[in-house]
Amino acid sequence: MKLERTKMSDSIAWSDGITGKMKGMILMNKRIIIIEGIIQAFIGIGAVIYGLLIIIDPSGGRANMPLELLADSPFASYLIPGVILFLVNGIGHVSSAVLSFTMNRYAGHTGILFGLALIVWIVVQVLLIGYANFLQPFYLILGIFELIFGISMYRQISGLQSNYR
Repeated sequence: MKLERTKMSDSIAWSDGITGKMKGMILMNKRIIIIEGIIQAFIGIGAVIYGLLIIIDPSGGRANMPLELLADSPFASYLIPGVILFLVNGIGHVSSAVLSFTMNRYAGHTGILFGLALIVWIVVQVLLIGYANFLQPFYLILGIFELIFGISMYRQISGLQSNYR
C-alpha cells in the first residue's frame, strides 16, 4: 500500500494496490472518522448557537439559563463562558469536524484536543455550578467518545504513515 499526500490539502489518499486486510482497516478508519465528525459537528453547531445566544444576552435569558447558577462561581454574567463556549466548543469543534470529514491527517490530533477540552469544560462547569442538567453527563460522555475516537484515528494514521515513509 502506498500512502500519498495530495498537494491540495493535508488529506491522506490511498492507492488502489491494497490488500483485503488493509481495505478492512481503511473501512474501519473511515467509519470511526465519520462517527467522530458527526459527534464534533453535533457539539460544534450546538455550541455556536448557544454561545451566540449567551454572548448576545449575558444574563442567560435567551439561552434559558438562570443567572443564579453563577452565584458561587467567579463569573457575574455568562459573557466569558459564552465566548469560550462559542470559540472552543463551537468553532473548534466545527473546524475539527471539517478535518474529520475530509479525512485530514490532523483529524486525530484535533479529536484528542477538543475531546479533552469538552471533558475539562464539563468537569469545571460541574465544579463551579454543580449538577444542573442531564446534558452535563451527556456531553461528558460525548467528550470521552470524541477523545477515544481521536486517539484511535491518531494511532491508525500515524501507524500507516510510519509504515509507508
